[in-house]
Amino acid sequence: MTIPRVNSLGQRETVHLGISDDEKVWHFRSAWNVAALNCLDPQYQPILDAYSSYISDHARPLKRVNDRIDAEYRQEHGARRAGIQARESQMTMVYNYFALPPARADFCRTALGVSQQYLAAEQIDPIAFALANFQTFEGPFERFFVAYEEYQRESAAWDARYGDRYGSSQPGYVAVKNAYGYQAPQPGSDPATLTATPLQETKVVDPDTGAQIPVAPVDETRSSLPVVQPIPSDDNSN
Repeated sequence: MTIPRVNSLGQRETVHLGISDDEKVWHFRSAWNVAALNCLDPQYQPILDAYSSYISDHARPLKRVNDRIDAEYRQEHGARRAGIQARESQMTMVYNYFALPPARADFCRTALGVSQQYLAAEQIDPIAFALANFQTFEGPFERFFVAYEEYQRESAAWDARYGDRYGSSQPGYVAVKNAYGYQAPQPGSDPATLTATPLQETKVVDPDTGAQIPVAPVDETRSSLPVVQPIPSDDNSN
């Protein structure tokens, strides 16, 4: 997996970088939608309840947001069909991003917290709520990226110290990458390409954008990251 890099301004270059407030609202809604479809254990029922309430109770302001984004895409791409296709492609990446399998457990817990906050509120401004919680939904993925980057550093250090004697710390990954000659996928790609465990993935079409929303059950009890183990008693080896 290729982790989105952090640029010189300290910003992670994900599908969310540089988006407008309207797009933040829609990406927030998209994240919640992914959670409602994928966080299915009984304790996550409030996610579906809250998301369903959010999109039904606030349908009009959300439609206005969606219409403004559609208009921007049409203006940018010069034709209605081209704008629709461009936005559909963009939103598919957004949905795929939020369905990233290794971040699923943290994502579902985060979505549960957002949902409980929504359900406990007496009155909600749907736009303000989305903008206030957009970064909350980014949290699980940033935490995963940071942890994965730490794993990569540890793996490189292991290879530098032990690689000549024991081989690469990631032999399976290296073999597959060399055999197929492709660049590793990154978040925003189909979730099925971002996990070593086969996924029984299905797709649900978003009626507002035409994008495909991944529904991919993930075993949350499995570790999200490989572990780089030290070699015991290295200092005593000959």
